[in-house]
Amino acid sequence: MDLRKLHIFTVVARCQSFSAAARELHMAQPAVSIAVRKLEQSLDIMLFDRSSRQIQLTSEGDELRRRAETILLQIEQLKHDCSARRDLLQGELTVSCPSMLATYHLPRLLGDFLREHPGLRASVNQFGTTRIRQQLLQDELELGVISEHNESQELNALEQVPLITQPIVLCVACDHPWAQREQVAIGELQDSPMVVYESGYFIRDRLDELCKAQGVMPDLRMQTNFLPLLIRMVKQGLGSTIGLEIMAAEEPGIVAVPLAGDATISMALAKRRGRTISRANQAFLDWAAFKL
Repeated sequence: MDLRKLHIFTVVARCQSFSAAARELHMAQPAVSIAVRKLEQSLDIMLFDRSSRQIQLTSEGDELRRRAETILLQIEQLKHDCSARRDLLQGELTVSCPSMLATYHLPRLLGDFLREHPGLRASVNQFGTTRIRQQLLQDELELGVISEHNESQELNALEQVPLITQPIVLCVACDHPWAQREQVAIGELQDSPMVVYESGYFIRDRLDELCKAQGVMPDLRMQTNFLPLLIRMVKQGLGSTIGLEIMAAEEPGIVAVPLAGDATISMALAKRRGRTISRANQAFLDWAAFKL
């Protein structure tokens, strides 16, 4: 079970409000709602009665709240018991990560880790997943975030800790003609204006695969590796882009429209199997495996 979603749920339950919980958690309200919805889906139960203006816990939700608070308290106690060891870890953590995850997922993960290890510094480099994977395999990089790959040769060569699996969505401005659509078919992207990452980034490569499979050629108005520029161009109506749910949830003025076919991307923190890496990097890899 995702402890982060469990924590978000307990805060919502205590506040009896998604918006109040979002403020306390320093998160966007849609991200809080998504986390609770995914927790409900994973447990196959309804945790909140949303029929009235103020949400109320269901009986199943109240039972989970009590048990979740106990679990989270035990986790905090475990962290406290390990505090004597954490200060012994010194040095610099270095990790390479694609910009979308570096912007919307890595800050929480890395921030939590650095707070537990105040003796550490961090260096984060931004590259596409294709380059990161090559650098890992060639021993040019100790630790990096890649898109999970199905080739058996690479699965054997890389030790991977799953980080996140999210649907690929079409990101459009709020006033875009597709903003209210329930989904968009890949075929509809033919000649559609788009602003996208350059090749070598996981999300762009996946778009190319989906379009090639159906013989579709979007109108690529702009290609760039600068995520803030992509976001600005989408908001200004230059074109749509593709991204993950977390991007749309964190960016006001952008709407996520699901792509037909339920295409998803899974990302993982990886190192070359059997390679000895720095204590700081190995500690982060082990910590991520435990937390996630």
